[in-house]
Amino acid sequence: MKLSIGRRLFCRRGYGVHSPFVFNLITRVIEERCPYYFYHDLAAVWRQLLHSDQTLLLQGRQVSLRRLFRKQGITRREGQFLFRLANYCKPRFILALGSSMGLVPLSLTGYASGVHCIALESDPGLAAAARMLFSQRTHSRVEIRTGACEKLFPEALEAFRQIDCLFLSKQPDATSLAALFHQSLSRIHDESVCIVEGIRTSSAKYRLWQQCCRHPKVTASIDLYTWGLLFFRPTLHQRTYKSFIR
Repeated sequence: MKLSIGRRLFCRRGYGVHSPFVFNLITRVIEERCPYYFYHDLAAVWRQLLHSDQTLLLQGRQVSLRRLFRKQGITRREGQFLFRLANYCKPRFILALGSSMGLVPLSLTGYASGVHCIALESDPGLAAAARMLFSQRTHSRVEIRTGACEKLFPEALEAFRQIDCLFLSKQPDATSLAALFHQSLSRIHDESVCIVEGIRTSSAKYRLWQQCCRHPKVTASIDLYTWGLLFFRPTLHQRTYKSFIR
């Protein structure tokens, strides 16, 4: 879907944004165009996956890794955005519900070594692809756990004293995502950021996104049309800003 001219100009380069935190986030992260060293690593990963002849067992049948990546993987631009966001917020403890074949944890942990990330995958085939990706390309502690998210999510929360970055993928239904989001609030702190993928994949997902924005613990939220960001800083006024990923 094409963005309207009005939407493309809304909050462009921080225009009309009075919060210094949100202004810096828009100008230094969301709309940042400077190339980072990690972009070369991401480009190499994308080329590897797009030209791979490997197959993996997914739900009882062999599937081409290249075809699966084209269908389920995040785009290079989205991976670059996740890297910029992590580089700006500096999360040390990351919990990802879904890994996009390992691309999400790779992008979020690429800014530094020593980051601890737990990524949950429901399918063993996708988990295997993620582990293969991490075997050569990360210096951080990344765990890929396989199983039902309803069981794995509480166990992952127990592994962290706090969560600096929470990633919620578009795969689970809105009801499951709502329950998991509320569970995570016990580990969320003032400096945390929550990334919600696919906020407009369905009307139920968009209603969930709006409910999250109105939660008393959420202050600023940023609507990136396909993605959403939630912040919990008490110094910010509760408001939803609109922008888009460059």
